[in-house]
Amino acid sequence: MTPGTHRFAAFELDRNRRTLRLDGREIALQPRVFDLLLYLADNQDRVVSKEELLDALWPGVVVTESSLQRAVSLARAALQQGGLGEAIRNYARRGYRFHADHLQPATDAEPPEAAPLADAERCFASARWQAAMDAYAKADHASPLAAESLERWATAAQCAGDLASAGPPLERAAIAYSNRGEHEAAARVTIGLARIQIESLDAAVAQGCLRRASRLLHGLPRGAQHGFLAWMSARLHLYNGDLSEAIRCAIEARDIGRELQDADIESMGLVIWGIGLQASGDTPAGMELQNEAAAAVLAGNVSPLVGGIIYCGVISSCCNSEDWQRAEQWTESFTRWCGRCNIDTFAGACLVHRAEVFAMSGKLGLARDAINRADPIIRAGAPWALGDAYRLMGDVHLACGEEDAAERSYLYAYQHGWDPFPGYAILLHQRGRSDEAVKGLKRAASLTHWVAGERKARYLAHAAQIASLAGQLEEARALIDALDHAPQRWVSGAIAGQVERARAELLWATGRQDEALRLFAGAIDILRHKRAVMDAALIRVRLAEVLAVRGEHAAAVMELGAAELVFEAAGATGFMAQCRTLRAGATGVDGG
Repeated sequence: MTPGTHRFAAFELDRNRRTLRLDGREIALQPRVFDLLLYLADNQDRVVSKEELLDALWPGVVVTESSLQRAVSLARAALQQGGLGEAIRNYARRGYRFHADHLQPATDAEPPEAAPLADAERCFASARWQAAMDAYAKADHASPLAAESLERWATAAQCAGDLASAGPPLERAAIAYSNRGEHEAAARVTIGLARIQIESLDAAVAQGCLRRASRLLHGLPRGAQHGFLAWMSARLHLYNGDLSEAIRCAIEARDIGRELQDADIESMGLVIWGIGLQASGDTPAGMELQNEAAAAVLAGNVSPLVGGIIYCGVISSCCNSEDWQRAEQWTESFTRWCGRCNIDTFAGACLVHRAEVFAMSGKLGLARDAINRADPIIRAGAPWALGDAYRLMGDVHLACGEEDAAERSYLYAYQHGWDPFPGYAILLHQRGRSDEAVKGLKRAASLTHWVAGERKARYLAHAAQIASLAGQLEEARALIDALDHAPQRWVSGAIAGQVERARAELLWATGRQDEALRLFAGAIDILRHKRAVMDAALIRVRLAEVLAVRGEHAAAVMELGAAELVFEAAGATGFMAQCRTLRAGATGVDGG
C-alpha cells in the first residue's frame, strides 16, 4: 500500500495534505513539483524514466523535457534546504531516482567550495531573493556556476526587483546551454533576455533575441518555450504599437498555456491580450482578461516571477484607464500575495504605478517618496519608465504650487519618451496658453502606442474642458462629439467623470447653467465613487467658482470647504492657495 507520508532526514512529504515539511516548517512547492517529488519517493527503489515521469505529471499533454528539468531543478532546490540537494539523481539516458533514505543532512564537514552554492540554493528555495542573489554571486566568484545556477541567479535578481543584475547571468546561461546542445533551455533564457532588453528600451536587441530563440526551437515539438516565445513576441509588438499582432501572439500564448496546463504561460498570454484590447479601446473586455490572469496569481497557480510581471501589467492598465478603485483593490490583494512569496512588492516601474495610486487618493507625500525610491532602480533596469516617473512628479509639483518645478518635470518626461499630459496641459492653461494645451492633448490622443491607446479618452476629455474654458466652443463640441460617438467601452473608471465635467463646461460656456451645475455635481459623484479623490476635489473648486457667479455664495463656501479638507490632508499647498483666493474673493470670480 502506498504510504501517506514519506519521512527522510528532517523532511516529511505528506501525500494527503500535499505538503513538504522540514523540521515542521512547510516549504512552498508548485503543484507539479510536489507531484514529481511524491512520484519519485513512491518509486525510490528504481530509476524512473523521463518518459514515465512526463506521462505521470502531464497526462494527456504533450510537453518537452525542459518542463521536467525545470520541475527537477525546483525540487532539488527545496530539498537543498535540508542538505539533500543531491537526493534526486540523474542517470544518463535512463531517468531519475530518489535516494533520500541513504543521505544525511549537510554538516559542517561539507566541502568548503560547495558551501556558497548550497547557501545560494537554500536561499532560492526559501524565496529569500536578495540573499540568494548575493550568495550566487559569492559562489560564482569561488567557482564559475553551471547554467542552471546562473538561471536561478537571474530569477532571484528579478524577484528582488533588480532587473539589471539579471542580464549577465542569463547571457552566460544561454551560452552554457548552447554549448551543451540543450537548445530548448538556451531558448528559454534567451527569451528572458529579450524581456530585459525591452524593459531597457533596446527593442532591436530584444527582436534579435527572439529570432535566435525561434531558431533554437525550430523543429522541436510545440512546448512551453513556444508559449513563452509567443508571450514575449506579444510584449514586443505591444511596445512597438502593433496592437493587432500583440493580441494575436498573446492569444497564441494563452492557447499553448491551456494546452500544456501551464498557468504561467496562460496567465501571461491573458494579461497581454487584455492590455492589447484595452489599448484598442475595448476596456471592459481587456479588464476582464487581466482580472482572470490576476486571479490565477492570487490562487497560487503561477510562479513568483510571473506573478510579479502580471501584477505590474494589471496595475499599469488600471492607472492608464484611471480605474483607481480597481487599482486599489488589486494593489491590496497583490501586496498580501507578495508578502507570502517574499517578492519585492513595489520595485522599479511598479513603484511608479503605486505612486500614482497614492497621488490620486490624496497621499502626495507617499507618492513623492515612492517616485524618489523608484528613480535609481528604474535608471538601472527599466529606463522606459523614467519618463512616466517625471510626468507623475510634475503632477505632484503642480498640486503643491511648484509650477516651475512641475514644468521642468513635464519637459523631462517628454525628453524620456512620454507625453506629460494631461498635467502639462493644465499648467499651460493656467499660464494662459490654452491653445497650446488643447493641441498638445489632441496630438497625444492621436498616437498609436499602447499607453496612448489606454489614455486616449482621458486626453480628449481634458482637451474638451480646456477648450470650453478658453472659449473655443466649436473645438469643445467636436471633442465631446468624438467621445460621444466613440465606442462606449472607451470611457471607463474615473475617465467617465472627466467626460461628464467636459460636458458641464460646454453647457456652462453656452449659458445652460442649471444643466451645467447638475453635470458638475454628477462628475464629482463619479470621481468619488471611483476613488479619484483629488480630481473630485478639483471639480469642487470649479463648482464653487460657478456657484459664486450665480450668487450662491453659501453653496460655494460649502464646496470649497469639502475640497480644502482633501487638499490639506494631501499636502496640496498649491490647490489650497487657489481655494483661499476664491474664499477671500481677492481677484473676483471668472465664470469662464
